Amino acid sequence: MTKNVEMSVIMRTSNESRGQLPVKNPVVMNPAIRAYQMVDFQIKMNLSDPSIPRIPYQHTYPLPFEQGISHTRVNYLMQTYWHHTFTVSILYIVVIRWLEYWMAKRPAYDLRTALIFWNGALAIFSIMGAIRTTEEFMSTTFNEGLYKSVCYVFDQTSVTAHWFLFFAISKLVEFGDTIFIALRKRPLTFLHCYHHCSVLIYTFHSGAEHLASGRWFMWMNFIAHSVMYTYFCAVSAGIKVPRKLAKCVTLIQITQMILGIGVSLSVFAIKSLTSWRCHQSYTNLYLSFFIYVSYAILFIRFFINAYSTNKKVIESDKKK
Repeated sequence: MTKNVEMSVIMRTSNESRGQLPVKNPVVMNPAIRAYQMVDFQIKMNLSDPSIPRIPYQHTYPLPFEQGISHTRVNYLMQTYWHHTFTVSILYIVVIRWLEYWMAKRPAYDLRTALIFWNGALAIFSIMGAIRTTEEFMSTTFNEGLYKSVCYVFDQTSVTAHWFLFFAISKLVEFGDTIFIALRKRPLTFLHCYHHCSVLIYTFHSGAEHLASGRWFMWMNFIAHSVMYTYFCAVSAGIKVPRKLAKCVTLIQITQMILGIGVSLSVFAIKSLTSWRCHQSYTNLYLSFFIYVSYAILFIRFFINAYSTNKKVIESDKKK
């Protein structure tokens, strides 16, 4: 023990004599994380570390709102406060349960106009996000290769980095979906609540890590939500949408989950079987694998229950 202390003092003195700063622990260990008993959810602080593999891609036509945000500051805030997504998720469940109780003896609100604008706004946001992140995603995937697309982080000042921030914030905004369901007294499923809570937690944890494979997860989600919210907007407006399109929306979501599992398995293989650099912690990797597998199971189960027989389709149409 004494020898270790002496060596630490010698190394510190040696570094200072060469004009270098003392080596600091690069791990954030917030006391609140200990309260959640999540000691393994430690996140590297210095994301400007040159050892982190990154691709300095510059977007062809960056828009004014896609520039100027200090992502060093954003990453620091995410690293320090990401665990509050658990608190927010608990509050979300409490508020929704209270809303259901409050609405029990009240008539359902129509909210059709508000719902059209809500779904329309989220559809436009998702379509813009899909369009704006596609350039970097395609360039990295096809020019740099699949390995770099899942293991090399996007530049912190890039358009993609800005859209990841918008993407993370949107996961908070999307809690509004559930408020509409509760106020309209529509059935609230476990899949819906679990999906909203887990996506929020995982997205902010990934943002704190500046996750390399985040470009895949974000891009796929933008694509799926572009179709999903456009469909919801059309239905809210009273447009008769073919039933097959509803099937397609669910199939797109299932495809997203299967691809997410594939990306997670690819990263695991790279990290465990090779010496190649790959910027994703095992904690985040296991979390992503668990979440995507659970989503795949739940969405497949939903698809079978909703579309397996003609009887269920007819009953569902009658309810509308």
